Amino acid sequence: MRRLFFLIWLFPFVVNAQEFRKCPAFDQEEKWETIESFRKNEADVVNLMEWIVATPPTEQLVERSAASIFVMEWATKNPNYTFKVELAPYQQLLINEDLMLAYVIGNIHYAVKHMNKLNADAQRLAGLKALLFQVEHSESLSKDKLFKHLLKANRKGKLNEFDKESVMNQNTSDLLENNQVK
Repeated sequence: MRRLFFLIWLFPFVVNAQEFRKCPAFDQEEKWETIESFRKNEADVVNLMEWIVATPPTEQLVERSAASIFVMEWATKNPNYTFKVELAPYQQLLINEDLMLAYVIGNIHYAVKHMNKLNADAQRLAGLKALLFQVEHSESLSKDKLFKHLLKANRKGKLNEFDKESVMNQNTSDLLENNQVK
């Protein structure tokens, strides 16, 4: 009887516990000295990007930091690729390092996976989805008024519309600023 009571008591904790997969293995000592080192590590980088954007910022902090550094070094030093990440529409949402990294890495991940048929809107949306995952998995950010409209758009299945509206508002804002200068 005690065991049954204990199992019933423990069940809600087990059901609510989310386990995220372990950080994929990678060579933390890589110096990026040859073009071949970038090609050799590309599969690891893709795996790390997938892991980073699908793991909450509070999980595996040391591994997450090392993985982020590895990915960003690969992306910024890579002679084979040049990545363009559009920050302007969501600059006000990128309020900390975790959100900035999620957005940037989400963009880069899309760019690497779709190098032959790159779509700037889809790339920006991939970054937004990575940022959204981080917000949803943060107790404080998910309650922050700054993210209210983003979370609402996602709940209603209108993330594409939210993205297009954000870009349009940014473009309008840029035009107004340029006209005020003249």
